[in-house]
Amino acid sequence: MNKELFFIIPDLKVGGAQKVLYFLINFLVRKKFKIKILVFDSKKNVKFKFLPGVKIISLNSYKESKNFFQKIFYNFIRIRRIRSEIKKNKSSTIISFLSTANILTLISSLGLKRKIMVNERNDPHNEKIPYIWKFLRFFLYNFASKIIKNIPDKKFNQKFFFLKKKIVFIPNPLMLSEVNLKLKKKRILLSVARLTYQKNINLLIQSFAKSNAIKKGWKLIVLGKGPEEYVLKKKCRELQISKYVIFKGFVKNISYWYKKAAIFVLSSRYEGMPNALIESMYFKSAVIGASIPGVKYFIKNKYNGLIFKNNKEEELTKCINYLIKNNKKRTQFSMNAYNCLKKRAKAEVFYKSWINLLND
Repeated sequence: MNKELFFIIPDLKVGGAQKVLYFLINFLVRKKFKIKILVFDSKKNVKFKFLPGVKIISLNSYKESKNFFQKIFYNFIRIRRIRSEIKKNKSSTIISFLSTANILTLISSLGLKRKIMVNERNDPHNEKIPYIWKFLRFFLYNFASKIIKNIPDKKFNQKFFFLKKKIVFIPNPLMLSEVNLKLKKKRILLSVARLTYQKNINLLIQSFAKSNAIKKGWKLIVLGKGPEEYVLKKKCRELQISKYVIFKGFVKNISYWYKKAAIFVLSSRYEGMPNALIESMYFKSAVIGASIPGVKYFIKNKYNGLIFKNNKEEELTKCINYLIKNNKKRTQFSMNAYNCLKKRAKAEVFYKSWINLLND
């Protein structure tokens, strides 16, 4: 087994892929792997504290492109610098995370005969990336040794039908340490997400406003920031519900809110495998999720949570009303979800899958 690993990811800010990478690397360090991480962003924006021995290399190349030609120029610079770093690490296995990094890594390594594993952390059918990037991904993944996905969806394999033998499914693990859960649930619906088109918080706000939640004394707490924040707050003002929808931005202690929230809602248009859903199930919130593969991997409708048709406001409203009305069902669903999670998101399975992959 090659014990030298070179990871490539655009940034190490707060995010689902970044959390999984952090969790994986700290495990591999304990197993005596030599780890280097290349980020496009500045080192000062690294939000994770890795175990000693992990070397972080920064390209400092996160610049806003003003036009198409600038984008090409900046990516050309990145490719040249990534290729230089790959050449320096001749004996390392290359492991990249997220579509942009995957594509730039594969371009950078053409002709270098390196073992490269790419990680797709989202649904490639619905992910909003430019058509040129979709084409490059479709073409360049031929040169990857393995394609690691966290989405249990047959359509993913159909997307890369000629690469089926290279595709490996590794579900996201529960990344929280075992704690003594003393929970005092309150009348809170919780959302943990970046405020983007993908996460569809607008749908959640509208469904919350139409539901009976406000009449029954419930509040919607939204954790996260993003480009849609202004529009979402404006929507709350228009619906005259600003008092009941509270935007907290990024918070350091998310567990505090998981412990309090009686209901967790994931309203995304598309996802890979949502860490926020896993975490909310661990903290025994009753969960509502959109009908997407990464959600359905964990939620069995009306057994350990509720699933609504993707982007359907009326269905989400009904789910909210059902759970705020039925305290017994909330408790039943949350316990079933917790027990299911302990079986389907074992850290040991995640670790073993990666060791087997690196041994291959």
